[in-house]
Amino acid sequence: MNLIECIKSAINQLLGNKMRTFLTMLGMFIGIGSVIMVLGVGAGVKDMMMSTFKDVGKGSVMIQVNNWSPEYMINQDDLEAIGEMKEVKEAILYTENWSDVIKDYKDEDKWVMFAGVPYNMDVVQKLTIVGGRMFTEKEETAKTNVCVVSETYAKAVMGSNNAKDAIGETIELNIAGEKHSFEIIGLTEQMTFPGMPEDMMPIIIYLPFATMDQITNFGDLRSYCAAFMTEEGYDPNEVAYQVGRFLDKRHNVKNGYTTQSATSMIGQLDTVMSIVTGFISFVAAISLLVGGIGIMNIMLVTVKERTREIGIRKAVGASNGEIMRQFLVEAIILTVLGGIIGMILGYVGAAALGGAFGLNVVLTPGMITFAVGTSSAIGIIFGVYPAKQASRLDPVEALRYE
Repeated sequence: MNLIECIKSAINQLLGNKMRTFLTMLGMFIGIGSVIMVLGVGAGVKDMMMSTFKDVGKGSVMIQVNNWSPEYMINQDDLEAIGEMKEVKEAILYTENWSDVIKDYKDEDKWVMFAGVPYNMDVVQKLTIVGGRMFTEKEETAKTNVCVVSETYAKAVMGSNNAKDAIGETIELNIAGEKHSFEIIGLTEQMTFPGMPEDMMPIIIYLPFATMDQITNFGDLRSYCAAFMTEEGYDPNEVAYQVGRFLDKRHNVKNGYTTQSATSMIGQLDTVMSIVTGFISFVAAISLLVGGIGIMNIMLVTVKERTREIGIRKAVGASNGEIMRQFLVEAIILTVLGGIIGMILGYVGAAALGGAFGLNVVLTPGMITFAVGTSSAIGIIFGVYPAKQASRLDPVEALRYE
């Protein structure tokens, strides 16, 4: 019996007992499906996080002051000194995010987040302006009360479907316990969070750094936060370390500043996602092991049921190798078919979860290779023993078997 005949015979045997075939493959459905779902959703989460960092240059580095004492604050002299380093392209000061609650057009509370940023924030993080304009250096120097808001402001606060209706409007914010009014001069692309409904997303507001500094600090352009862009050809992580120690020396402190590059944040994300995906995949692999044992068990039962058939085939000249190949092919077809169906079910499940949480789920060639390769390996590993048992049957004893 050649390979084609073996495959045809195996398919006929599997179709001859559909319920048993389905129950045998159930472990493969669950195991492969679970792993593909985890990998698909994990890839979607990773893509989402990468897109979050896409507007932050790979060479950008954030600096945070560890001690909230005024003497630790980064000042203009520090900023100029950092900017003069050959490894640094440009440096800026900014303030951390603040938050407030304002009333929308329904007189309901709406969450807003705001921060003070320089007019040239683009050197470190791109702000996509979709309407109006960014505030200018002159407006920042003059400490004017202008701001740029995310594009959903008009709909969320004014009840208007035209985002540009917000331009020219005034927004009042509670900053450091006092109310301050700002004129909206521009709109930025809305930041999104997967799984969070649009009406629950905060409005992001950018104020001129000098204006924010005047309200919250001392008005002399110092901050607990800074950022810089690394020149091409230098390792951002190495430069980040150098700048941190440079600031320690200037302020005569030890470990007073935390520096973190965008590349290190992406690396940490990769590590976390790999650990989570690996753990869940390990748990899912247990069901693959159970499924493989179930397949071996069913194949042993099949060998027992077809003992007389094996005896007849051996009596007419079938070799041990041909008998073994026949049963091994059946096991492989059973597992590969289960793996393919499990892969499809896993992708459908991942796509459903991705749609619910706003994730872009992709079935990669690696996932297909994993599903087919793993299921084939299980078929071979757990099919060899039953196939050997079949090939070793004595033809005379097999013919006497009832």
